[in-house]
Amino acid sequence: MASCQGGKNEENQEAKDSLMMATDPRFEGNRVMVQLLDSLTESADPFKNYYLSGKRAQLMLANTPKFTNSANIIRWEQRYCFELLNAGQVDNCIRTLGAMMEKYPGAREAALKDPEFKPVFDLLALAHLRKGENDNCLANHNNSSCIVPLKSSAWHKNKAGSQAAAAVFEEILSQYPQDLQSQYLLNIAYMTLGQYPDGVPPAYRMDLAAQEAKETLMQPFQNTAMDLGMDVDGLSGGAIVEDFNNDGYLDVFCSGYGLYDNVRLFLSDGQGGFNDATNSGMLKGIRGGLNAKQADFDNDGYVDILLLRGAWLDEGGEWPNSLLRNNGDGTFSDVTMAAGMVAFRPTETATWGDINGDGWLDVFIANENNEKYQFPCELFINQGNGTFKESIKEYGLDQQFGWAKAALFCDMNKDGHLDLYLSSLKGQNHLFMNRGMKNGKPQFEDIAAKAGLKGPEMSFPAIIMDYDQDGWDDILVATFPIPSLSRVGFEVGAEMLGLETGIDKTKLFRNLGNERFQEVSKQVGVDRMIYAMGFNFGDFNNDGFLDFYAGTGAFEFNSLVPNRAFLNQGGKGFVEVTSQSGLGHLQKGHGIAFGDLDNDGDQDIYTTLGGAVEGDNARNALFLNGNQENNWIALKLVGTRVHRDAQNSRVLIHTQQPSGPRTFYLCVGSGGTFGANSLQLEAGLGAAEGTVDVEIWWGGNPENKQVFKNLEPRHFYSITEQESKAKLRETKAVALKSENGKASCCH
Repeated sequence: MASCQGGKNEENQEAKDSLMMATDPRFEGNRVMVQLLDSLTESADPFKNYYLSGKRAQLMLANTPKFTNSANIIRWEQRYCFELLNAGQVDNCIRTLGAMMEKYPGAREAALKDPEFKPVFDLLALAHLRKGENDNCLANHNNSSCIVPLKSSAWHKNKAGSQAAAAVFEEILSQYPQDLQSQYLLNIAYMTLGQYPDGVPPAYRMDLAAQEAKETLMQPFQNTAMDLGMDVDGLSGGAIVEDFNNDGYLDVFCSGYGLYDNVRLFLSDGQGGFNDATNSGMLKGIRGGLNAKQADFDNDGYVDILLLRGAWLDEGGEWPNSLLRNNGDGTFSDVTMAAGMVAFRPTETATWGDINGDGWLDVFIANENNEKYQFPCELFINQGNGTFKESIKEYGLDQQFGWAKAALFCDMNKDGHLDLYLSSLKGQNHLFMNRGMKNGKPQFEDIAAKAGLKGPEMSFPAIIMDYDQDGWDDILVATFPIPSLSRVGFEVGAEMLGLETGIDKTKLFRNLGNERFQEVSKQVGVDRMIYAMGFNFGDFNNDGFLDFYAGTGAFEFNSLVPNRAFLNQGGKGFVEVTSQSGLGHLQKGHGIAFGDLDNDGDQDIYTTLGGAVEGDNARNALFLNGNQENNWIALKLVGTRVHRDAQNSRVLIHTQQPSGPRTFYLCVGSGGTFGANSLQLEAGLGAAEGTVDVEIWWGGNPENKQVFKNLEPRHFYSITEQESKAKLRETKAVALKSENGKASCCH
């Protein structure tokens, strides 16, 4: 009877939610946006929208050309099977590829010797490998699935897919022994079977952790998304960790790239669990979105969400973004049209900041544009009344940025004015220095060339953080070389074998404090070919030095490489800790968000996983942090003269360490390019002794400074601008549900 009653209550709640969505005037924008998205989805052109592989395959088959040349037939059938694989029709793909081999004169053995036919074997091996993932990582998913080095619980129970893949990879290597991509993926196949490394034929064996730190430097994170019901099955997308209802517990918002991927909102219940509040939050039908960034744009004390759509699609990316206003009662209103922010452009990322100093957050939106498709970036200036004015030309930032990928506001010279860093996948990078106000508008100067920041070529995501804690923010930018995207496994394999391929790699630019930067990538150990999409930073072990986590991948299925974690070594450099960190998820990573989800003082990570085509789905992960040795402090800043959420405020934490005084330098914000950290400032303090002093430059302005003395480490504080004392927050640690019912904290 209780079960029936529960079912009725759920049905009643759904009916109430549906009625509110249909009739409440606050959600008129939601209704209009849902109808617009439905219409755009229905009319989406499969030859312009990369996601729609299934429809492309269907149209290809219905319009099969009548070839007379065998090479053209092979290429067409290979392309057709490529679309089948992307669409998730793996068995159909395998059957069709097998039939192609049988039809080849001399059959399979002769076909493999034909270099023109080798891509068919490559695709067949990938199809078998993906079948293994579908049958195990997805159909029999657990918290250890796909995380390298694979535990026994993650070994494939249904071995047919990986066994067949391994056989084809070995077949390929017997004829093409220099094929590093097949060699690398062969090692992955054996790992999924529980036979790595000893089961791998010695001639093909690779050390998959060759580039990593050998000593144990940290406790591994534990994935607990499945236990919490937060392992959303979808494609690449955004992730935000934030306290959306101001109850003192961080919540999670995520999106997916797919046309049918509804956004999801998970609210902490304060007792170790999360409730799916998507429908009650009036977010049903709000779909799509490769990225999302949060801000309290209307200064009402509740954090809002900007959802970004259309990236990667060129002319097929003419999709609107969504500005979702937090109503403070658990619901969100889509106010995109009412706010004057409707535009139909392929949008990759965005950055919030008050660039004109009026106390209201503005937003720069990075769009993808090139010579053929003109989709310029946008700068929306907050009018303080719930509306924005598009002003990019008026503010002198209307340039051709190519495929703008990273957009980050930060005060790079500490003059109290927000500067803008932009990276581009098809053009040079830019650093626009804000030279102050003239006639009511900030004046920008692009100093990238003279500052040494125009490169690298093919830049993608970026991070701005003070990696060496010298008080000056540095720039870390990853590359995404388009010519190599179909051979990611080759590049990764070459790196593991210590081979140089000439590809432009990740760059770290150290801020010298004089508007000049020094490229120090090799010196600090980040000169790696990471293929980052997701890119964000936090402090894995609370030592006070910022680490970073990269969600890796590219479009094709051969991009089966672990997401990678790098640990800061006291500001002197980074070592890779992907395997020992427990963060080395093999599925493609995008949104990465750091935040203390269990209130135990260390930062956990929620990440959105999956690729960009229908059949490349994966389950999201929530990694719980077990590194508890060092001290920490958490600060929620509330602006009064500056904008309410205090984004871009600079925070200096003065500590006494066993080695002497040490200051840690941080900024309030959501972090890197893809994914959004909590705006609650969570700071590692290392081995700090006694109390700490916290110095805040509100809004980043050194002339608007306050100092709060004698704050206790291992506590949560609320600090309000113009008030003289920091307030202790009544925040309790909660043990989140985890594998086998074990508690995830608390210390």
